[in-house]
Amino acid sequence: IRLVKKMVSAATIAVFLLCCYFSASSGSQDDCVYAATGSSFTVPLKHELEESANLRWFKDRTIIFYRRGKYVITGKNDYVDSTGSLKLTRLTKDMSGRYIPEVTNADGLNVGHLPSVRLCVLDPVKKPKVTMTCIEAQKNVSFSCNIGQNDTIEWLMNAKRLAEKGKTVMRVAKDVAKGHFSCNVSNIISSEISLPVQQNCYKPGKYYVLSIHCCFCLSPSGILLLVILTAIVCCTHKKAKVIKGKIIIIIIVTPACGTLHENTDMFVNLLCYCNLHYYSAYSEMA
Repeated sequence: IRLVKKMVSAATIAVFLLCCYFSASSGSQDDCVYAATGSSFTVPLKHELEESANLRWFKDRTIIFYRRGKYVITGKNDYVDSTGSLKLTRLTKDMSGRYIPEVTNADGLNVGHLPSVRLCVLDPVKKPKVTMTCIEAQKNVSFSCNIGQNDTIEWLMNAKRLAEKGKTVMRVAKDVAKGHFSCNVSNIISSEISLPVQQNCYKPGKYYVLSIHCCFCLSPSGILLLVILTAIVCCTHKKAKVIKGKIIIIIIVTPACGTLHENTDMFVNLLCYCNLHYYSAYSEMA
């Protein structure tokens, strides 16, 4: 009876110590080793195995591999490499956990505590996208970046970092008329940057410069004004139909390019030509 009690006591102590071992091994997420979903990871066995040794690998408290000498009892032989390190392939999130090795010799004696690894499997970040929204009657512009729950964000304007770290950046539209905004999203294992986006809320005013050169022959000053007005109408009427924006007209007048009859106000040899040139530009004032 005493022998049975001693065996029960020893078994109880062993179970208690094993529970303490797993509790101590669970640790916090601060000691995670991170890997991406779909990738491979090898948990190292920091012990030189003898040919007759027994090897167990636990995931948390579950045995996932057990080899007694040369014979595999649990799992498959290709779960470990030649050194006894555990090979994990095609990682998924549910493979996150603490991986614990245990080695015993041929007599069943434990070789001692071996380092474990807490593996945390995460999805790589997806390529983000920046969306632009005009607000407050087109005066301001908002840029938003789609990110995951645990992702961090960094904003860039013309490839230079900005101070903002949130999902949204707001600016006065006129101040960033030529700015290209993008966001760099990352987690502990990967990062992606969006395509740059430019605001279209503020549009600088566009104006045209019309240069009109007219040469004509006339006598009375009243007809001079009439010819000038006629030249403007003739030379710009058709063009003005397709020009949108502000129009600035410059008139260059070259008088006395013909002869007049005596005692008459009528043209004898009237030569009138118009050269029209237009230029487009952007004004900083909308």
